[in-house]
Formats: sequence, structure tokens, C-alpha cells
Amino acid sequence: MNTTPDDELLALWVEDELDASASIEVDAWAVVRPEWMARREQVREWKSLMQGALPVSVEPPYGDFFNARIAREIERGVGFATRRSRRSWWGLWLPATALAGMMLCFWAGTRMVPSESVAVPAAERAVPVLYTPEKGVKASFFDAGSADAMVIVLDGVEAIPDNFELPETAARPAALDETADVEVLAP
Repeated sequence: MNTTPDDELLALWVEDELDASASIEVDAWAVVRPEWMARREQVREWKSLMQGALPVSVEPPYGDFFNARIAREIERGVGFATRRSRRSWWGLWLPATALAGMMLCFWAGTRMVPSESVAVPAAERAVPVLYTPEKGVKASFFDAGSADAMVIVLDGVEAIPDNFELPETAARPAALDETADVEVLAP
């Protein structure tokens, strides 16, 4: 054998678990590789040491006790199933009763007349607390209840100059969808 055997074949050869023809081929490959022969000998020594130190099989302690307990639990489960079958009429009436109760509650809910809702005056509405992290900046707000809007005014903040443009890192142009029909005009 001129090519290196795959890992699975080598593992089986080291463990002496190959059939005769495959073992002869790998033996021919490993003859010139002493590290593989040494590895195989180490595994053989380790196996013989373990076989001498450990018994082939060991009975679990108190096996009869555990088997009897398992059998008792199985019987208890079977007994539960037979006891439950005697009370099966309750299992039929319980869902029907729950369904009738839900239907009654739904019907009663549709027949209720809503009472006049109590409107909260605008003066009693919660006033927001304004916080500004900058020293010297004061914030105030105006509530335009009729327009459902609130305006916040910041005093002490410098005005943004008209020639200010956003840097390229702050704003990126949106990518155009290739499927959209958009005409791009050159400046």
C-alpha cells in the first residue's frame, strides 16, 4: 500500500479490528513507519492491562430492588388509567360547562350599555418634566391641545449656521432599488 490509509482504517488497525485482507494492506504500509507500530503496541498493552484489572461484566447492586420498583410504578400507572375511566362522565361535562359559561359572558358583554366616559380636564393632565444635560440651557414647552401638538423651545443653544452641511459620515445617500423606475438627473 503506497497511499496513507484514512483515519478510520488506521483507528481500526490500531485496535486490531480489521479483517485479514485489510489488516495485511495496512501492515505493509506501517512496516516502514515505526511510530505507528509503537502506537499499536501501546494500545495492545493497555487493552491487556484493562482486561486483567476489570471484570468482563458486573451485575448492578440491588438489581431486583430497582426492577421491582419499576414494575410497581408501571402497575400504579395502569391503575390510574383504569380509575380515571370510571369518572369519564366528568371529563365530558367539564368542557361543555366551560363553553356554556364563555358564551354567556360574551352575550352579556354585548348587551351592556357603556356609561358616559369621564373626561379628564386639560389642567389635570400630567405635566412633563424637561431635563437638559447642557449647563445654561433652559427648556420650555407649549401644549397646543387643539392641534395635538407640543412645541419645545430651547433657550441658550447656539443657532445652526445656514451654510452648515452634514458630514458624509453622518448622512449617507439611500441606495436606489434596482427594480424601481427612477430617473437620476446629473447636476
